[in-house]
Amino acid sequence: MKQTKKITLSSMACALGVAFMALGAFVEVLDLTAAALCSLIMMFVFIEIGSPYTFFVWIVTSVLGLVFFPHSLVSVTYFLIFGIYPILKAYIEKLKRVFWIPVKLVYFLIASAAMIAVSELVFGIPFFTDDLNIPFFESNQMLFRIKIFVLLIAATFVYDIFLTVMARSYFAVLRDRIKQFLK
Repeated sequence: MKQTKKITLSSMACALGVAFMALGAFVEVLDLTAAALCSLIMMFVFIEIGSPYTFFVWIVTSVLGLVFFPHSLVSVTYFLIFGIYPILKAYIEKLKRVFWIPVKLVYFLIASAAMIAVSELVFGIPFFTDDLNIPFFESNQMLFRIKIFVLLIAATFVYDIFLTVMARSYFAVLRDRIKQFLK
């Protein structure tokens, strides 16, 4: 593929990623879904173009998301988890299979803690709400936060499985159809 096509495809991926982030920023229920859709774009760019352009797409989309939607959780989650993870997943899965889960777990723990810290401390977006109306959790705020953190880690492993299924589906169904346009 020519350099011009790679840059054009990368630019289109950035624009589509920012459009998905806009959807997630304005419809707050879809913020994690929009970030996950952006990661599918990252996966596509990594498969078709390669890693230098994928890093370019991740950085540009992250910066634009943080500039246009600074008070939305979608830009922070994309920057720290969903945007970079398809690239890291490809490199992690080049290791021996026994190391996959431990390395992914360490990454998810670090990225989740960073996401919570950045969203609360830097952007002022509360990740945990303090006005809980659930009787058991009003006295056990720390227990509630630990459970939410564990659920977040479990959800990221489900997300990892989702990316694997989507990559296999892309190779099985769509790649031959799209390949003719990317020559």
